[in-house]
Amino acid sequence: MNQNEGGHSEAYFGNYRDHWWNDDFLELIAKRLNLENYNKVLDVGFGHGHWSKKLIPYLGETVDLTGVDKEENYTVDTASFSHDHFSNLKRFKVVQSDVSTLPFNNNEFDLVTCQTLLIHVPKPDEAIKEMIRVLKPGGLLLCVEPNNSVQALIQTSLSRQDSLKSRLDHVKYAMIVEEGKKKLGRGDSSFGDLLPGVMNRLGMKRIKVYQSDKAIPLYPPYTKREQKAAIDQWDEAGLQQQEGLSDLTYFEALGTKYLDFYKTYQYKYSFANSRQSYAIQHGEYHSSGGALLYLVSGLKPE
Repeated sequence: MNQNEGGHSEAYFGNYRDHWWNDDFLELIAKRLNLENYNKVLDVGFGHGHWSKKLIPYLGETVDLTGVDKEENYTVDTASFSHDHFSNLKRFKVVQSDVSTLPFNNNEFDLVTCQTLLIHVPKPDEAIKEMIRVLKPGGLLLCVEPNNSVQALIQTSLSRQDSLKSRLDHVKYAMIVEEGKKKLGRGDSSFGDLLPGVMNRLGMKRIKVYQSDKAIPLYPPYTKREQKAAIDQWDEAGLQQQEGLSDLTYFEALGTKYLDFYKTYQYKYSFANSRQSYAIQHGEYHSSGGALLYLVSGLKPE
């Protein structure tokens, strides 16, 4: 079992992201936040534009969208983001930059947004401060960030058969990996829990917090598009593990105190991925597919 999430990985930019939201939920959020009032938009951590594609239909009539990503391949590969897909998208560009030093003037955008960006940066508070800097007074900051730790507690048809000791082992393993990531400056996988408080401390007003109502339940025969996308992502993560992207790095970041646990865990549960694959192949795996994904907004004081 591998908890390695990395940064901008292709395994986490797959089709699975297209199924993170229910459209009627986004429609409700758009009404609550008056998204139709915003036209000049910055999407930080743009990637392939999954999040922007979801937002654009609810924005103003003359959207001027700028995407920012630190990796060059995402600034070049924008062919799928054609103006023809959105009648209200009038201008669009992607800029290569890091969130810590956004190449824009103060008070430039009506709306600044990101999706699962802050969990990957070493200093999310500073990243938020930089996003606020380029936001116009009265503008909206809209951030989507999860608590990923909760995944260790989600029950499946397999985990319900496990002993309490085994389930606690999985939780402990996930917590150690998360602490190791923070130690190495690779982010906080559950920063979503802290986001409203950080926004408040940085002076944002009218802070609102919502949770995505989307779940992707898995049950046989796993033929729905979103089910296939979820399983495909698991397969991609498995390939990364085979290529040597091991969680051992995170354990080692915390010194030697957890290394014995790491070795024991790997020995005891090395079959976990194959066990899950076998259960899916034989129609024996099922789970509600729940997640804890926050959508947090705040207004910059005028």
